[in-house]
Parts: sequence; C-alpha cells; structure tokens
Amino acid sequence: MEDRPRDEAEFARWRAEADRALDAARVQAGAGLHNWSCFAAEQSAQLATKALLHGLGRGPWGHDLVRLGDLAADAGVELRPEVLDAMRRLGRHYIPARYPDAHPSGPAAAHYAESDSADAIADAEAVLTAIDAAWSSL
Repeated sequence: MEDRPRDEAEFARWRAEADRALDAARVQAGAGLHNWSCFAAEQSAQLATKALLHGLGRGPWGHDLVRLGDLAADAGVELRPEVLDAMRRLGRHYIPARYPDAHPSGPAAAHYAESDSADAIADAEAVLTAIDAAWSSL
C-alpha cells in the first residue's frame, strides 16, 4: 500500500468503541437478548470500519456496512470477499433487530435466536480482525 498519513489517536478512539460494542453483543447473547446482540455485533463492525476510515482521514458518514466497505476500497484498503460477506450479513441487523414493525408479526425479539447471535458475533470478530490487519499493514 502507498504511504498514507495515519491518525493513530482517531483510529484508537473509534476502534475502542468497536470492542465495547462486541463485548455488549456477547453480554446480550448470554442474557438471551439475541436481537440486541445482533445489533451490537453490527455496531461493532460499523465502528471498526469507521475507525479505519477516520484513521485515514476519510471522515465517513452513514451506517451502511456495505457502503463503508466500498469507502474502504476507495481508500485503497481491500477487504477479502468473506469479510465483505460478513459485513453484508451484519448490515441486515441494523433495522430489523431493533424495530417491532420491521417484521410482519411479533416483536423483533421473536425473530432472533441463539444461533443468530453466534453467527453475528463471529461475523463481527472477522470484520474486526480484518480491520486490525488492514490498519497494521498501512
């Protein structure tokens, strides 16, 4: 990768919140709050990706993980296809995990199970690992 200015402090500030969101996802999964666990896992990946972009001086706006992945590519950071797939899966939890009217019937919680939490947490871990590797390689 080309030599780029890096804002270590800004990266660290956002990246620390990504870890906190992932911790929250684990706690919520353990409490059986699987919809909220999935949302927190999505937030973790979003915060980590924004950490990378803020660290590169890109100042991203928005919450769409697919778009944030595109912004990373625009910044010269190529994420592996399986990481982009994880971002796509996590992005699907941004609205339906939180809103009772996002589903045809029942509260959001009725549409989430332990396996959803486990999958979302694993996807978030993959994204955070990839973001950390990308940052280290700059």
